[in-house]
Amino acid sequence: MLETIIVTLAGWMLLAASAFRYRRDLGITAPGTIRLLRIAAAAALTLAFLRCGAPVSGERVVRFLGGGSIAAVIMVGMLSVAPMFMLRPVVLILGMARALRPSKDEHRTASA
Repeated sequence: MLETIIVTLAGWMLLAASAFRYRRDLGITAPGTIRLLRIAAAAALTLAFLRCGAPVSGERVVRFLGGGSIAAVIMVGMLSVAPMFMLRPVVLILGMARALRPSKDEHRTASA
């Protein structure tokens, strides 16, 4: 159950970062980045559903909904108190991804 809570918390955090209210404050403007955040959130929530520790039955659904609900309450509480502190890991991960990805100018000079 703890694993389900942690993974769904990550999914809710990514989904919250893609919301207009928070992405404006975080400086996330690229449509591709917003789409990536939403896809990653859906993948995290799907992973939580598939790995919630029960055979495919009603128990899995109950565990997923229970863990997801607990994670959602934690996320809403943290976003109410300190939203930028809670979403800071998303900005750090996006910054690292930008640093690792070659820029368009570097790609053009390498292919020329």
